[in-house]
Amino acid sequence: MREAWYVPYSTTAFEHTRVVVLAPHPDDEVFGCGGTLAQLASGGASIEVILVSQGPQAQTRYAESAAAANLLGYPAPLQWLFEDRGLEASQAALIEQLTEHLLSSQPTLLFAPSLWEMHPDHRAVCDAAIQAVRAYHRATQAPLTLALYEIGVPLSVTDLVDISSVERLKREAMHCFTSQLAEQSYAEQIAGLNTYRSYTLGLGVSAAEAFHVLEAHEPFSEQRLPSQQDLALLRCENAYHAERAAHQADAATSDELRQRLAERDAQYTELRAYLDAILASRGWRWLTRLKRLLGR
Repeated sequence: MREAWYVPYSTTAFEHTRVVVLAPHPDDEVFGCGGTLAQLASGGASIEVILVSQGPQAQTRYAESAAAANLLGYPAPLQWLFEDRGLEASQAALIEQLTEHLLSSQPTLLFAPSLWEMHPDHRAVCDAAIQAVRAYHRATQAPLTLALYEIGVPLSVTDLVDISSVERLKREAMHCFTSQLAEQSYAEQIAGLNTYRSYTLGLGVSAAEAFHVLEAHEPFSEQRLPSQQDLALLRCENAYHAERAAHQADAATSDELRQRLAERDAQYTELRAYLDAILASRGWRWLTRLKRLLGR
């Protein structure tokens, strides 16, 4: 079926015994892949969740994450001390620390948020995960599956996991995050996303979690993962809009600045067409083409 090229019409069951989960903030691990983690835990997998950043209400939010972990069946998360909304600035240190952790723990499955996420910390963690996996493979030649999960923005899905059997448990775990639910109805929204992801799976599936899996079940190679330059292209759009917003409010914009913005407009229009193609694809082959077309 042509449709199956875009969205799977069958489910995937991750069968791994050593799992590491990267959560930019407490709650991301549950919202993004809590159902899958519950299934892995019930199957005897060793699961290690890492809360990458700390921000306001750090102790409260850690306690909420630990309570959710207890419900889903895995140990309380580890806490790293990177700054909330500061992960892009700490990218090199994050990649180094994550690479060392992967070399020490030697997981077979790594979960991270996807590049399609809107939150800069989510994208920074994904970027770090890709670079750390590349470094890990160079050092060990060991296979490591990287599964990107979705929270704020639906991703280009390669694998769907049926979480119908633990759907109620995941809802209960999401309700542990009372500090966040006081600000937004995240639990209801994520539950709606999980229901929507069952769209192609038939009446027997009531909820699913979606993932974009990079080179599952086989070793990574340098050619199969996007480079740091490729990843920077996916962040270009946000930087473009931020610059325009900052200067459009200034009525006394100089001729030089107007010229610079006009050049950025032209670059953005061209880049946007290629990014749309990337986001519609199931693989990273468009990134290689885009890199060649831009002369990188």
